[in-house]
Amino acid sequence: MNFEEGLKKVDEANQQIVEANGMVMDVISTTFIYSWKWWFCAALIVVPWVTWFFIRERKSTGRLLCAGLFIMIFSAVLDTIGIENGLWAYPVKVIPSPTLSFSFRLSVLPVLGMVFIQYKPRIHPFLKAVVYAGFAAFVGLPLLATIDLYKKINWQYSYSFGILLGMYLTAHSLYNLNSYDKVQPKAKKKTSSVNFDYFRRKQRAR
Repeated sequence: MNFEEGLKKVDEANQQIVEANGMVMDVISTTFIYSWKWWFCAALIVVPWVTWFFIRERKSTGRLLCAGLFIMIFSAVLDTIGIENGLWAYPVKVIPSPTLSFSFRLSVLPVLGMVFIQYKPRIHPFLKAVVYAGFAAFVGLPLLATIDLYKKINWQYSYSFGILLGMYLTAHSLYNLNSYDKVQPKAKKKTSSVNFDYFRRKQRAR
């Protein structure tokens, strides 16, 4: 296979992705939208973020969002890799995306992580990470699996526990960075003012 043939193969793959999105959209509009499971998934996208907006610690909003956005990005990348390699799947789709779950990865996990970081800050972060990862991996995912919102194919919940543990600890470290102080604009250098009176007096003396 030469380079041009490779480009054609990639174009064919991209076309298949577009067709897959169309198939998912068709299923959503004709079947899923009339199911309580679809509405439950939709609520999982909206309700956690709305709840967090009201309970967040306002003075730490920026720090919390930094931690939450890290969890979102990391989870999105992980989801894409896992689904593309047949490790797990999300049978019920809220949004026509074959390789991403907006309900769990982009809503529940980041909001839950920000809540854990915000409350009881004196508790050791590793203990919080264990509770966070354990709840998500051994309670949340199995519950989603029982109602067909998550399907474990070639994966173990213990793997998710380890990844979630490291993800939370990283998010906690980002929250506690020392570089969140407001950036002050640099003060303009004062131009040395010329004392014209001095020159005038000197001219008169001459």
